Amino acid sequence: MDDKRVLFIYNPNAGKGVIPKHLDEVTEIFEKAGYSVGLYRTKGPGDGPKEVTEKAEMFDLIVCSGGDGTLSGIVSGMMKLPREQRKPIGFIPTGSTNDTGKSYGLPASIVDAAKIAVTGKPYTTDIGSFNDTHFTYVASLGKLSAVSCFTPQEVKKRWGYLAYLAEGIKVLLHLDAYDLKITYEDTTGNEQIIEDNFFLGMITNTYSVGGFNGITGGNVDLQDGLFEVVLCKRPRSLGQFSKIVDNLFLAANKDWNNELVTKFKTRKIKIESDNDVQWVIDGENAGKHKRVDIENDHHAIEIMVDKNNKSV
Repeated sequence: MDDKRVLFIYNPNAGKGVIPKHLDEVTEIFEKAGYSVGLYRTKGPGDGPKEVTEKAEMFDLIVCSGGDGTLSGIVSGMMKLPREQRKPIGFIPTGSTNDTGKSYGLPASIVDAAKIAVTGKPYTTDIGSFNDTHFTYVASLGKLSAVSCFTPQEVKKRWGYLAYLAEGIKVLLHLDAYDLKITYEDTTGNEQIIEDNFFLGMITNTYSVGGFNGITGGNVDLQDGLFEVVLCKRPRSLGQFSKIVDNLFLAANKDWNNELVTKFKTRKIKIESDNDVQWVIDGENAGKHKRVDIENDHHAIEIMVDKNNKSV
């Protein structure tokens, strides 16, 4: 019987640069699972996705190792292929936050994650399109959306949501907010329009953002064809800002709205502004845009998960 083939794409700089030390061990796990292994070490932004687009047809499985941004790039490269040509993707999380790994129930252990990548079950998940690119779990707008990227991980682990509050206070007095026109399709298929001033917005398909579970609300389903959307109006005082933080962090897994926070689900959303708006997708800078069109590509990609995990 011919060997199955796996392409292993790894980011040597993700997290603390641990994966190169485990290459032999990971390769051995793949080979014991019956795969012949091709290795690709990323050298810079964009080369991993390009490798996937050009080489996926030669392999039965693609496995990548790195942070959320690494997986996002591999998924984006796969999404350039016709649906019938896309291959399952295994993921070994070695980043600092690993929101995506948490959503798919992947372990922090490199060895355990490598075993799941080649012996687990394919889980068909939704992927977001963002203008002419794609995202795996979150597209966010506003200056505060980058706070999680700049809050040290050890601080977040120790102080939880208070770390976000502390960082938020630092930018509160200089907070950018945007007059937005938001057009979206509600869950009944009807068009809805919101026009207001917002400083933060998140369009997500995840259980975790910035290392925090439940921030996107309750009843999250990675396979339902819907995004969870969170929009936050600009606070006029520290008290209002604290109320927003309470909604996002202390009321985790709830979907309640108030005069400052709006939450809803949608398949498709368009966000427009007269001014350039800063966007971040999957923790990476997505540039400034006056208009973005975001749509849920239902059941677009297969991610390898633990075959014994009943939650995915």
